[in-house]
Amino acid sequence: MKILLVTQNFYPEIGSGANRFRNLYNHLSKNHQVDVLTTEPSYPNEKMYQDQKFWYDERINQSNDIKRIKMRTSKQSKSMAMRLLYYFELGYKVRRTIREQQQHYDILYVTTPNIFMPWAAFFGQKHVTKRVLEVRDLWPDSLVGIDKLKSFKFIFPALKFLEKWMYRVSDTIIINNEGFRSHIKKLAPKISQYYFPNAFNQEEIAFSEVTEDFKVIYTGNIGFAQSYDQLVEVAEGLEKRGIYFNAVVYGMNAHNFFNYINEQDFTYVTAYHEKSREECLEMIRTHNIQLSLLKETDTFLTVLPGKIIDGIGCGVPVVTNLGGYANQLINDNQVGYAKERATTREILDAIEQIKNNHALEQQMRQNARTLVQEEFLWEKNIKKLEEVLKR
Repeated sequence: MKILLVTQNFYPEIGSGANRFRNLYNHLSKNHQVDVLTTEPSYPNEKMYQDQKFWYDERINQSNDIKRIKMRTSKQSKSMAMRLLYYFELGYKVRRTIREQQQHYDILYVTTPNIFMPWAAFFGQKHVTKRVLEVRDLWPDSLVGIDKLKSFKFIFPALKFLEKWMYRVSDTIIINNEGFRSHIKKLAPKISQYYFPNAFNQEEIAFSEVTEDFKVIYTGNIGFAQSYDQLVEVAEGLEKRGIYFNAVVYGMNAHNFFNYINEQDFTYVTAYHEKSREECLEMIRTHNIQLSLLKETDTFLTVLPGKIIDGIGCGVPVVTNLGGYANQLINDNQVGYAKERATTREILDAIEQIKNNHALEQQMRQNARTLVQEEFLWEKNIKKLEEVLKR
């Protein structure tokens, strides 16, 4: 098969989306001709990619299959209007490229977010290739969750209409979260959906034994979707309880978090700047708990963040305030603690309960090791995905 992967975020960018498509490219290109249409690395900022530690995948570094679109506008603007301008520019350039090249491919594999790229790739184009839509976020609903449509409420009905048609013009839909299935089915009941979660490569799987000092870790973005206030409250609570807390953070609120930690002069809480995926995984393995906190909205509480998969893949219990599929996954498999809209007190109590019960922690760690082999292994999941793409 000849496949074109279309994604806004791609290696060497950090984050679960970029890492997912790096893995899709690496695994699919072993048996198929695969190209990637993406942008220059700029998330969370362009300067960090001057550091060679983020360019760790030599196979991709040497590849001629990666087509990067050069952009004039910036996607990191705090202005919603400027971000929309960026999306329109990106959509236009994606549309033009696909119109010129799609006849060379058997499969056009496009991902959300954002939904401007699927619109550009699917709407009004000649239907000469199989259209595969991967849904990693319920956009535009997620914009409501971060209060970013207050000045643009008049366009929300139009965005919802276009969302429905985006699903309906797809030949196949891939979801990375079972919690999305019912939402999409209501809008596009005739389109088949297949679940393929974020996963680990076998070579990435490694486990460490618990350390003498009990430690909690948070890794990732502190942006619109994350609960910054609760993260600060948890940091304060862990400091009072004498529990070590390390946060590897980036994003729009990371600067505020660094300033807060420095002003408080904490003993047990430390903040770190962004690290490569390899560095993050190595760090997670040395901790006792992986923390994941999102804003308490219906949209965000049903997602399955990459940091939860990272915790499970490292054999580390996960503590979160999420509901939906993530909640069910964690509690049913006993790989941590999950309670929808959990209060800060409940999060802290759950951490202390694991800390004070060594047998419970060890059981959770063993359950996580089993779960990653059963459900979150790229080498297994990619074979199932290939079968879907061939249909």
